[in-house]
Amino acid sequence: MNILLATHNFYPYYQGGTEVYVLHLAKHLLGLGHHVQIISALDEVDVQANGILYEDANMIICQYLYDETCVYGVFTKSVQTPHIYSRNSEKYANSYVNFFKSKSFDLLHLNGFTTTIGLDIIYALKTLNQDLKLITSYHTAFSDPKETLTFGNTLKEKPKYINHTADLLSYKLQLPYWLINPFVAVMPNTYLKKLPAMFNIKQLVKLSLESFKKLADLTDEWWVYSDGIRNELVNIGVKENIIKKERHGISPIFFQKKPTHTVKKIHLFSGRPIAIKGIKTLLKAWLSLKQDNSSELWLTATPISNDSRIQQLMNKTKLRTDVKWLGELNLVELAEVYRKADYVIVPSECYEIGPLVIHEAIASGCRVIASDIGGCKELLNHYNMKESQFITGDSDDLKRKIMSSGKNSQVIEHKVSSFTEHFERLIAKSAVYA
Repeated sequence: MNILLATHNFYPYYQGGTEVYVLHLAKHLLGLGHHVQIISALDEVDVQANGILYEDANMIICQYLYDETCVYGVFTKSVQTPHIYSRNSEKYANSYVNFFKSKSFDLLHLNGFTTTIGLDIIYALKTLNQDLKLITSYHTAFSDPKETLTFGNTLKEKPKYINHTADLLSYKLQLPYWLINPFVAVMPNTYLKKLPAMFNIKQLVKLSLESFKKLADLTDEWWVYSDGIRNELVNIGVKENIIKKERHGISPIFFQKKPTHTVKKIHLFSGRPIAIKGIKTLLKAWLSLKQDNSSELWLTATPISNDSRIQQLMNKTKLRTDVKWLGELNLVELAEVYRKADYVIVPSECYEIGPLVIHEAIASGCRVIASDIGGCKELLNHYNMKESQFITGDSDDLKRKIMSSGKNSQVIEHKVSSFTEHFERLIAKSAVYA
């Protein structure tokens, strides 16, 4: 088959969990004899640096090779707020038609749902091939207008029935849902371009929900990575027989070497240092601990943040000798760090879908401390580490977990799948790849 893998970002410009997943999926499909290309969003300067392949009034597209795979980088021009929420604009869809008219794809496999890889690209490819199949992988919480699957400004999982506008406003304004909900009932359901987004939020939320409903109607098959997300899709009307669930696989690099723990007890944070990843909670917890020579906190990031409150905490860590900022690491470097760590801390404050970091940590022989929400909670239960959960967002509870964590001398033996095993099982279940 001729396959287009669509992802929000991609190598070498971004290196998150979804990018790792899409890269290994592309390699696996190429190994099966399929023709595979990738498309992702890209900043304008990077598109121009690679040489412009296509340009019109709506977008600029370049082409580059990464790991012997063709990648299209797309910069969308002058995107309006309604387009961000609806993921649909006829003129952008027409631009995609013009770009792809000399190409033919049998399958579009979405690994995100954004303005760049939203309804526009689906409609365009279906215009060019009415028999096009669509698989959607649920990597981030794009069925939720605020993309966290949490409830309002709390750190609790989203209930089945809510007013989504009140939920979003509660989250943005940091006010109780019950206080916001009555006001939403009298808010206008219109969009006035000159008004700030907050005054148009009811209409924008409606566009977001409608766009996901259209995606669900167009999707031939869903790939999910946790029971929680499978249940989320079923609850919003997706047919259970088109949902294929398989826990994530990981790169074989994490299986290759035995752990080499250091004399000190090492706690590791591997991820982006942003609020929804729980960085404030983690730094508050660690900074409240008495500094000693027996343990350290390592973070695979740089101590720079656009959030002033996070930056203040980062600055305080520079006054201590038990915090090490390692910077961004590639997979080889990350695997070496895992080998030395005793514990990996995953303090996320959003509904993680099925975080790769937990699978990687387990495969590397680390124990895991994680927040008691979403995919973090589900995976700790799956790996029989329920006692390692802490109350999401509670720095005092996380501090207690850190203080009670002993030096990791026990061998961790849990079966973790490789990417190859993961893709083999999903493709075996798939009606589209069959």
